[in-house]
Amino acid sequence: MVNCELRITNYELRIANCELRIANYELRIAFRILRLIPLLCLLLMQTVPTLAQSDITFTASVDRTQASTDDMITLQLTLAGTFRSSGTPQLPALQGFAVVGTSQSSQFSMINGKTSSQMNFIYRLQPTQIGTLTIPAIPIQIGDQTYQTDPIAIEVTQGAAPQPQQPGSGDEPAAAATPSELSGQSFYVEAEVDNPAPFVGEQITYTFRLYQAANFSSRPTLNWPEFTGFLGYDLTPNKEYQQTVAGRQYLVTEVRRALFPTNAGEVTLAPSILSVPGDFFNRGFSLETNSVAVNVHALPDMPVDFQARSLNLAVVGQLELEAWVEPAESRVNEPVTLFVRARGTGNINAVPDPVDGSETSLPGWRVYEAQVSTNTSQQGDLIQGEKVFERLLVPTVEGTLTIPAFTLAYFDPADGAYHTAETLPITVAVARGAEEAPGPVMITNGKQEVVVLGSDIRHIKAAPSALTTARAPLLSRPLYWVGWAVPLWAVVGAWVWQQRQHTLTHNVAYARRQRARRLTRKRLATARKLLAQDENAVYAAVSQALTHYLGDKFNLSSAGLTRDTIRRTLAMQQIDEALTERLLTAFDWADSGRFAPVAAGRNAEALVDEAEALITTLEEQLA
Repeated sequence: MVNCELRITNYELRIANCELRIANYELRIAFRILRLIPLLCLLLMQTVPTLAQSDITFTASVDRTQASTDDMITLQLTLAGTFRSSGTPQLPALQGFAVVGTSQSSQFSMINGKTSSQMNFIYRLQPTQIGTLTIPAIPIQIGDQTYQTDPIAIEVTQGAAPQPQQPGSGDEPAAAATPSELSGQSFYVEAEVDNPAPFVGEQITYTFRLYQAANFSSRPTLNWPEFTGFLGYDLTPNKEYQQTVAGRQYLVTEVRRALFPTNAGEVTLAPSILSVPGDFFNRGFSLETNSVAVNVHALPDMPVDFQARSLNLAVVGQLELEAWVEPAESRVNEPVTLFVRARGTGNINAVPDPVDGSETSLPGWRVYEAQVSTNTSQQGDLIQGEKVFERLLVPTVEGTLTIPAFTLAYFDPADGAYHTAETLPITVAVARGAEEAPGPVMITNGKQEVVVLGSDIRHIKAAPSALTTARAPLLSRPLYWVGWAVPLWAVVGAWVWQQRQHTLTHNVAYARRQRARRLTRKRLATARKLLAQDENAVYAAVSQALTHYLGDKFNLSSAGLTRDTIRRTLAMQQIDEALTERLLTAFDWADSGRFAPVAAGRNAEALVDEAEALITTLEEQLA
């Protein structure tokens, strides 16, 4: 019987040891899994951006695939998916098309916690040749990935209007003129206002109008006059339409601004100037509009009853006024919010606070400063909006308190009379506030001497005669001084970085010189990726990369570079004449490949290699 119990005990002991070994094994597995968690998190962080960009699409579409030389074609590039930011598409040379207008829009949405973005890039193209034309693949860079569209074929036929001539080919732009004075000019501009005799503060619309029968060699820039004595707002969108003048068809573009005169008197608006930069094949030129005379009238005197009520003039236009409080019921010392909203047409930013100066008409209230928010919009060509004054009021007495009506005056130029906009009185029910708890009452009978009766602290261990430590003093530790040095170096590094950013922001030449090589490498890398799709686009991309490199490196206008300018600039930088000739040969090679690929003599890949070698050699000599 004893042996049996001993064997049972040994068996149970072995089972216990086995369970202990299993528990130790499971514990080791748990520790290994815990050590893998940081690695899994790192892999997840690297995977999420890749997954976020995996749903990105970049497509191209046109509103028509058959057109004549009189028609306009709308090319839309759509970038959709999950991405944080994007650049602009790298539009290659469009053989047989001229870009006459661009715009872009963006959308953002969140559905079930998932965000998505969409950007639309819109180009208005005018065919300049007949036949089967191709819009090549267009690339865009998102992070470290490049996406591109599919090529699109367009059938172009001859239109009724004559083919426009390019500027610089014997048809020089003339001075600004009205349509009735035209005689076959390719470009002209004019300016006008819809009301040359407004009141002070009344909106007028200034219109710049461009008549265009030919294509610009490069994108023009519109320079407005100063508009001294006026407040201005841009009006969108620009208007475009076709018009036949003197037997010739023109694309007319109107750009408008809303102006609010601030002073009475006769004012002459200086001409607006449209500047068209030149390029290798065309000279730049400028178009200047006519001057515009505006006679601004002073407002008539305010009626006597308006003056008696000391009404403030709000705007010249039309105005509505309303007020309300939130909440409608309160207690003493519990605040409510008073909202006063003015809305209508005119320069809504000029509306004064109706409550300002009326604090004496609010007995029983503590009145605080207002917070103002303004929102302007456009209805047709009229500027309208609303201005909200949000003010905190604290009742100091209980009962039914009344907030009186507030009034503003405005002048309506439609009938030439003054009007008032007025709110309705508001009543607020104020209940008694909560009772305040009484504070502590202190009763003193004079000073008494403090006598120590005993001590309730008994020391377990007697205090040593001297306090010493075996550790080294803090000031002798290297880590202590490192802790002081790190913030100092951080401040120095932040100052150096800030100075560099300031220099890049305010010194345009330095900024262009610093980014020249990096941007050129990106452009050449893009050109190399296009080798498999369209060699014509490669030639155009290389030419553009070299042109922008020289412009950025030497702070020159890329649009105005000529062979003489390149040769003279490189000579001033003491660049070898042989290297200069190689660079000019590369430009000729690229132009030959763009316009006569068969006569180019060498393939596009060799041109990309030559361009990269030229940039490297130029950087070495400039260094």
